[in-house]
Amino acid sequence: MALVTGADQALGRGLAVALGRAGADVGLLGDDLERLAGAAADVADAGARAERLAVAYGSRAEVEAVFSEAHTALGPIDIVVHTAVDPIAVEPVPLVDVDDDRWEAVWEGTMRSSLLCCQAAFTHMAGRGGRIIFSTPTVSMSGAAGLVAYTAAVEGQRLLAKSAARQWGSHGITVNCVAPAPAVSEVDQTRGRGHLSLTPAPLGGPGDPETDLGPVVVFLASDAGHFVTGATICVDGGVWMAP
Repeated sequence: MALVTGADQALGRGLAVALGRAGADVGLLGDDLERLAGAAADVADAGARAERLAVAYGSRAEVEAVFSEAHTALGPIDIVVHTAVDPIAVEPVPLVDVDDDRWEAVWEGTMRSSLLCCQAAFTHMAGRGGRIIFSTPTVSMSGAAGLVAYTAAVEGQRLLAKSAARQWGSHGITVNCVAPAPAVSEVDQTRGRGHLSLTPAPLGGPGDPETDLGPVVVFLASDAGHFVTGATICVDGGVWMAP
């Protein structure tokens, strides 16, 4: 069974459907159950069971309880895909205007939800193995004027993934990141699609969450991906090309 956070947004919804088509039942996590209804219908159309779960990432106890609820409804948790992002994180703000409240909401909020999901996942995966996958848009590696708090937080997510991968490999748990284009992860929406891209995507665009990014997530979540951990795989159509 797979849990997908941010399933009320386009990226999480598409990845949830891809996992459902690959045979996983899917727990859909978001901050509003009604907004998850469309994702649940799409997963059901893909032939998988879906369960909607509201979460606010207020505390470890809250997130642990939501994961336990998903386990009760759908069975053991094998996969956690964390795509949730607070809409305030992608609102452009000059660096000199980033105040304590915004830093707390964006950097602290992003890192807190990531940490709590990791901890809750470990509770369910320790002793049996599993897959944890973060969505970390490529703007974290290129930088983005106006999104300093968010890009800093996404780099924090990547470091969290690497450290967790080193610590939990002996438990059979892999931890990886997929890095979509800004437009796919909704970073770009307030400033015009493609605004943050370094160059036009050689493969023609930012990609579709279900059909372009989904297969990569399915691979990392599968037995075939068992020997990949601590990695960031760019799935942005070729905009960011590096080691």
